[in-house]
Amino acid sequence: MKRLWNETLTVLAIAFLVSFSYPAFVSTVSTSTQRLLDYIQWISWFAFAIDLTYGVIKSDNWKRYLLKHPLDVLAVTLPFLRPLRVLRVISFGALALEKVAIARSMAVTVRVVITTVFLTYIAAVQMTIFEKDVVGSNIKNFGDGIWWAAVSVTTVGYGDKYPVTTPGKFLAVSILLLGISLLAVITATIAATFVQMTQSHNANKRTD
Repeated sequence: MKRLWNETLTVLAIAFLVSFSYPAFVSTVSTSTQRLLDYIQWISWFAFAIDLTYGVIKSDNWKRYLLKHPLDVLAVTLPFLRPLRVLRVISFGALALEKVAIARSMAVTVRVVITTVFLTYIAAVQMTIFEKDVVGSNIKNFGDGIWWAAVSVTTVGYGDKYPVTTPGKFLAVSILLLGISLLAVITATIAATFVQMTQSHNANKRTD
C-alpha cells in the first residue's frame, strides 16, 4: 500500500509539472484549460499535504521528521517546487554511486546537480509566465526563459535576458544564490576528491 501511495504521489508530481509548465509553452490559455490545470494542481497539493500530515502524526519526533523530508515540506509550502518529488526517482542513480568507494564523494554533487537542473527548469517556466505578457519584457517565450535560467544559474550573466517585473526579480535573486551555492559545492567536492586521492597515494607508498 505504501509503495502504491508513493507511486501515486510521483504520478501527481509529474501531472503537476505538466500543468504548471503548460502556460509557458503557449501564447494564450483558455478559461476551461486553465480551470483544468488548476484542478490538477490543487489535487496534487492536497495529496502532498495529506502525505506530509500523516508522516508528521506517525513520527515520534515531528521536528526531526520535517528535517529528514525537506522535499515533502517544500512540495507543500512552495507549490511550484512540487515536481521536486520526482527527484526521488532520479536520485536513485546518485544513491547507487555511494556503493562505489571512488565515487562516494561525488554522490552529493550528482544529487545537487540533478536538483539544480530541476530548479533551473522550474525557474525558467515561472519566469516565462511572469514576463511573457508584460510590455517591455525581453523574455517572451520558454526559449528565452530557459536561456535566462541557464545563464543565471551558471553565474555567467550575459545580461541579454533579464526580468522587469518585481516577482521576476525576486526569482532571479533566488536563482543567482542557487548558482553560487552549486559552484561552491562542486568546488568543495573536487577539492575533497583530490585530497582523498593524495592521501590514498601516500598511504600506499608507506605500505610499500
